[in-house]
Amino acid sequence: MGKIISSIFITIGVLIVTYCVLRGISSWRQDYSWQEMDWQQRGRTSISDFFAASDIGKREVMQNGKKCIEYYAYKDGLPVKTVCPSLSLEGR
Repeated sequence: MGKIISSIFITIGVLIVTYCVLRGISSWRQDYSWQEMDWQQRGRTSISDFFAASDIGKREVMQNGKKCIEYYAYKDGLPVKTVCPSLSLEGR
């Protein structure tokens, strides 16, 4: 009976590790920089932000006449965050 229980725990452990590895690969393949993955814009990127990247897409949008990058959730298309280029002080 002990072998069956340990086999069940090992199987569950392997499934959890496999899920985390696949989720990590999916996030990594999104090709976001570590700074881009700060979805809550807290000034730092956490491991949970990294794993959330697998569920977030990127598209160009116009906002106040400027081209911006909008990050959106794949599940419903709602924006997660929008990043617009800041004005450069070059040429002043």
